Amino acid sequence: MGIMNDGLPAHTMALTVPVVNKFSATARITAVSSGINLAYGQVDGRLVIGDDEVSISSITSMYEFPYGDLAVGTSESLQIFRDGKEISSNIHETGIESISGKGDHAVAIDGLGRAHIVNSAGDTIQLGESSVLFAKVGPKIAIATESGKVSTYSYDGEMYWERPIRGEVGERITAIGWNGSTLIVAREGHGLVPGDEEALEIEHWNSEELIKRFDVNRRVISIDGPWMGLDMGGIMHDEVLVAELSHPVHSLINRGASCLAGSWFHLHFVTQEGLQWAVETQGMVEKFSVNRDGTSVLIAGSDQNDYTDPEPVVLIDSTAEPTSLIEEETAIDDWAEAPAIEIDADELYGDNVSLEELAGIESSELSDAGNLLDALNDEIEVQAVDAEEEDLMLALSLDAVEIIAPKPDAGGDQSLKASDDGTAIVTLDGTGTEDPQDRINSWSWVDDTGKEISDSPVVRVRLKQGNHRLELRIKDIDGRWSSDSIDVRIE
Repeated sequence: MGIMNDGLPAHTMALTVPVVNKFSATARITAVSSGINLAYGQVDGRLVIGDDEVSISSITSMYEFPYGDLAVGTSESLQIFRDGKEISSNIHETGIESISGKGDHAVAIDGLGRAHIVNSAGDTIQLGESSVLFAKVGPKIAIATESGKVSTYSYDGEMYWERPIRGEVGERITAIGWNGSTLIVAREGHGLVPGDEEALEIEHWNSEELIKRFDVNRRVISIDGPWMGLDMGGIMHDEVLVAELSHPVHSLINRGASCLAGSWFHLHFVTQEGLQWAVETQGMVEKFSVNRDGTSVLIAGSDQNDYTDPEPVVLIDSTAEPTSLIEEETAIDDWAEAPAIEIDADELYGDNVSLEELAGIESSELSDAGNLLDALNDEIEVQAVDAEEEDLMLALSLDAVEIIAPKPDAGGDQSLKASDDGTAIVTLDGTGTEDPQDRINSWSWVDDTGKEISDSPVVRVRLKQGNHRLELRIKDIDGRWSSDSIDVRIE
């Protein structure tokens, strides 16, 4: 696993925390939960809860209640598991798209955009809303719909309050979240209109009253507590931008004086003083979960590459002491250097010690090896091929289908601009290789030192600034190698 500190100022020493564990995946991870149990689910229905493993329909989401019961949304149902065993199941023909919760209550959104309140016993209450975009559990349950409607409900499913619509041209709600008893709403006007109707705004509502409203320059796409994630990269604490990032922050978790934020291939730890450390994972940070004390953080996500194996689930401890990042020369792990063998010149060139003794080979071993070769030679028979057999072989070869050797294609040369950390992600794509008879037996990408990068036709690598020559090598079923190379410039 590589580590990177995306977004930290150049003069700041990059920091990270170590990986505690990795859990292998057999398919794309679609949900994680870290609480009393460490749990994760896959698109193929594999569900892992601690030491238990079950197979259900395709998993989409999960939420763990305070005493360990796990709500799991699938393409067919909403199920509750306790101690690794299913205790309830509700069929949903359109499946469950997402689950969000807090404490003893959660809200599941199905494939038709309907919201369902669910408790640990599996009891559900369907709310009278359609086309639900977001649902957040706090002192009440907040719902935002595609039409721009925001409303709150009691845990019993009774509507409590509805936010008044603003603007004659309509509006879109981009995110909602709770900060204690305050409901935070991020809105976007459908057009610039006069007066107080700005395009991008944040509203704070408490006890049905608008207590604060302020403009923002960038769209807010995630909210938890006082923390907000931006679509153009960055994290805000209330009205203050505390961290700049290069990629959207689609998810974050409030930790009080800090937050955990997922952006691109990184999980960031952020305080009001800015970015403190970052962990880079093999896949994009699409799903992550943290337990109550922050000691167990599960991270999962795909690298969006169908040619690679599923990325593992990564476990870190967010309370661990951060350490300085050790910069790597390349994105590819170096081979370990062989230990140096110190041999005195007199030993090497003197007459007292033979080369066999220096190599640790006993004379008896040499004798046995010679006997073995003699035995092998005894088993070899030289057979002559008469003229008729030779003519037959020639005729068969003439009737055989013409062999078309595969032709490697490493793609065109590339020139990319490095990000703030001085690196760029490059996609090496060998799918243009011609192989009409499916004769390719193996693939190999190597760098300019001859070290293998990957054995897949397509791979993503991170390269530092400079010029790089990368070679695609293929081997056919007859053992013949051929190659093609490209030049990559990172500016």
